[in-house]
Amino acid sequence: MAITIYWACFEDEWIKAVEPEKVLKRFYSSQGIQSPTRNSPMALNYCPVFNETLGNTYAIKSIYDYSFKIENNRPVSLDHGQRFFDEHVIVRSVDKKFFGYQNRYIFFTDEDSLMMSAYQHPIFEDNEISKRCMIIPGSFDIGRYFRNLEFSFILKKDFNEFTVKAEDVLYYLTFHTKEKIKFKQFRGVPELSNMMQSLRRADSFNLSRRVPTMDIWYDKFKGKKWILNKINENLLD
Repeated sequence: MAITIYWACFEDEWIKAVEPEKVLKRFYSSQGIQSPTRNSPMALNYCPVFNETLGNTYAIKSIYDYSFKIENNRPVSLDHGQRFFDEHVIVRSVDKKFFGYQNRYIFFTDEDSLMMSAYQHPIFEDNEISKRCMIIPGSFDIGRYFRNLEFSFILKKDFNEFTVKAEDVLYYLTFHTKEKIKFKQFRGVPELSNMMQSLRRADSFNLSRRVPTMDIWYDKFKGKKWILNKINENLLD
């Protein structure tokens, strides 16, 4: 049995987006730490603790070359113009060097429930993201909520510049199931974008004086059948 996970990139340049890549595959192909025999000290590929931990963990890549730096207490970028900056960079706190960077990936499933841990630090990558950023993690149920991913981070103390290259891994995702994953890409059409934005705008309402839990949003989530129908109308495979 395989679980279907629908995915899309809602960027104008969505054609550059690639299907999530298994972290185990990337690790073994890049590091070469494996052995054809079990009794070798290099036989990490025979270790169930390692392999099962990363069984359904996937790498998510940037689709852009981009950078900005902090100058005179404000973020400045010479890449792609101000409109791109406004649409892709969230300035949470310049003083704390706390930002967001968006490539607008989204994942959804027809399963009743499937937890996804997002924005995991890409520990097996040797790039500017792993070097410069402290990544803010998060988890939510992609069977009970429809929202795009953000990439929130704090620049480490030795850095005042964020930089990433196209196809650099931004973060890892883990889908909490032992079943195999089958990805299906769909086109992020305006109707789905509008639905997603409507659901996100609901987050801004002060529904409780206490710190909200995701159950508030799950309980208010509506339109799953409509979303799935629209996704299936716009499958790319």
